[in-house]
Amino acid sequence: MAFARAPAAIAASIALLAAAPATGTPVNIDVILPLTGAQAFSGAIHQQTLQVYERYANANGGINGRPIHFDFHDDQSKPQVAVQLTNLIVAKNVPVILGSSYQAACAAEAPVVQSHTVEFCLSPGLNPKEPNVFATAVSTTYIAPAIYKFMRDRGYKRIAVITATDATGQSHDVMSAQVMSRPEFKSMTIVDYEHLAPTEISVSAQMARIKAANPQGLVIIATGGAFGTVLHGMSDAGLDVPIITSAVNMSEEQLKQYENFSPKEMVFNSAQFYARPQDRKGAVRAAVDEFYSAYRLAGIAPSPESTAWDPAKIVVAALRTLGPNATGEGVADYIGNLHDFAGASGIYDFRTGDHHGLTDADLVWVKYQAAGTQKFVPVSRPGGAPL
Repeated sequence: MAFARAPAAIAASIALLAAAPATGTPVNIDVILPLTGAQAFSGAIHQQTLQVYERYANANGGINGRPIHFDFHDDQSKPQVAVQLTNLIVAKNVPVILGSSYQAACAAEAPVVQSHTVEFCLSPGLNPKEPNVFATAVSTTYIAPAIYKFMRDRGYKRIAVITATDATGQSHDVMSAQVMSRPEFKSMTIVDYEHLAPTEISVSAQMARIKAANPQGLVIIATGGAFGTVLHGMSDAGLDVPIITSAVNMSEEQLKQYENFSPKEMVFNSAQFYARPQDRKGAVRAAVDEFYSAYRLAGIAPSPESTAWDPAKIVVAALRTLGPNATGEGVADYIGNLHDFAGASGIYDFRTGDHHGLTDADLVWVKYQAAGTQKFVPVSRPGGAPL
């Protein structure tokens, strides 16, 4: 049976039910995250987001009066460990698993969950087609074209690209070739395209070639230590051009470590909650206000990569409707037919076949600024048009 979500879902998704604090036996939701290893900075942000959501949801009724508990499992930034954990969790016959935070682990988990458990990946790099696999934020199939469109609309004609040789970088290689072959990008040229291994500690040769090509901007598809290696290489080469990179690198703690060798302008794709001053009144603004209210309750500031919030909210909405003993098939059917659902990142519609539920209309570009209290400032409207 398909659970069709009417427009009333907008109102239902704006705020958690006004209810007494949850009590009794917790409803456990398993989460696989890279809490150690190369991807740990991303895993830490998602863990914090889910902890904030857990506290807020439980203060407002939990799941039908029972508290939520997110049970975290460390995949050590290793896809093979993520598979081992997935097997153990699936054996418990749970309806849903959240995680992991990076594309390679999510892709490795997907065949394991089969049809009996929902996997809600916390990386936008996974683009699933399976009816029981979903992914957070705006898909990279939208982000890749949006990168080049944003640069084109800023007047850049000569750009360079450097990608890691991991799954995310390889995906971008394919998508960038497809995007740049489109007629609307004929005014732009990729003057140099480089690669680095995620464990590489120097990119001096790549930076020398990029600098010699004289680009107006640089696209960096690399995360964690590899992202820092690229920034260091830029500084060593004397290359200071604007960079465009992924939201996964929007860790304030990480960026503080890189300030001495960072370029003057770093731009990241982000979610609607980071364009809050531009929001009109309506469902998304109310959902964004709820998001910030939860962080105030926790006494901390959200990260621009706090995109685990909406997956948690969607999964909890499913369990509130179906009951905490729901089957994986039931949760998959609920999410697959969900629409008009307001989250902090936009209005979700999963009926299109894109299992992220969002489009490039929900994308916002922000820049990092070391000085001042507001570290990330919008430089585009929702949808990506430069300000």
